[in-house]
Amino acid sequence: MEKDILLSIVIPVYNVQDYIGKCLNSLKTSDNRVEILVVDDGSPDESCEVIKNYEKNYSNIHYIKKENGGVSSARNLGIVLSKGKYVTFVDGDDFVDEQYLPKILEYIQVLDFDLLCFNYCLTYDDHETEVNDLKNESFNLDDNAGFTWYIRQNMDDQIKQSSINKVYKADILKNHEVLFTKNQTVGEDFLFNVEYLQHCKKVICKEDILYHYYQRDTSVMRTYNKKYTNDILKFESNLKCIAVKTNYSITQNDIQYLYIKYWFGIINQETRNPDSNDGLNRVKMYMEQSGLKNVKVKYSELEFKHKIYKFLINIHLTIPIYKILKKKA
Repeated sequence: MEKDILLSIVIPVYNVQDYIGKCLNSLKTSDNRVEILVVDDGSPDESCEVIKNYEKNYSNIHYIKKENGGVSSARNLGIVLSKGKYVTFVDGDDFVDEQYLPKILEYIQVLDFDLLCFNYCLTYDDHETEVNDLKNESFNLDDNAGFTWYIRQNMDDQIKQSSINKVYKADILKNHEVLFTKNQTVGEDFLFNVEYLQHCKKVICKEDILYHYYQRDTSVMRTYNKKYTNDILKFESNLKCIAVKTNYSITQNDIQYLYIKYWFGIINQETRNPDSNDGLNRVKMYMEQSGLKNVKVKYSELEFKHKIYKFLINIHLTIPIYKILKKKA
């Protein structure tokens, strides 16, 4: 690792020719302590030409071409090729605040952390909404923090699942081979954070709003994704793999915490299903395969919102709630 590179920024790119210029404009810098790795995941559009124009003018912007394999595989390649002390991720259709680089570089130099988290904006064409859940605070973590802190203490509601508002220590990523789960279109960031936090000792949160998360009408989270329900049901096997890899004794409670948290998200997603019968059947499938029909998680171990979810599940309101929301959709 080259000691003079403090921060590697990994940008996965696929069909973002209309956005990647604004993204790179917001990140461009002559500071050679920063490297920007733009990983083109086989884009068939003109993204390549836009990126190469920036690469010509900025020695720390590097264009990397690969065959299409999904955003996780692009990020993983960026991690492997990174040379910085810390690694962060920016999506190719987003952009960052003018204080993004100065603040992160300052924190890297003056603070000791394994994970840095900051606030961001949801950016629409005509307005922005701040997501400012984080305050200036730090956490010293015990062993197996991914499971015992992030999942069981519900910290993922505060320290959101996304990887775009976080800075990761490269040594932890590489020494423990922490990578994004391939072929997972939903929740890959969450699984990445669970595994990463298994090895963390200190998390620092900052209230700075440094990132603009652009909300496209065609984005995965705003349209029906038939893989959504299936991918959430993959959590069990993926979490068990993380547990084995990190020598954690996973319990059924760990799994059911997540299934309860995603319960309403599944209902909401399936109300967008153009086939009402298929949507209903997929909700029923989720309840059956997740084990939520006979959920055992204790009330005292859940946050208030999830206690309500569990109560509604226990009094068998899953299907009626789906039908009501489907009528309104």
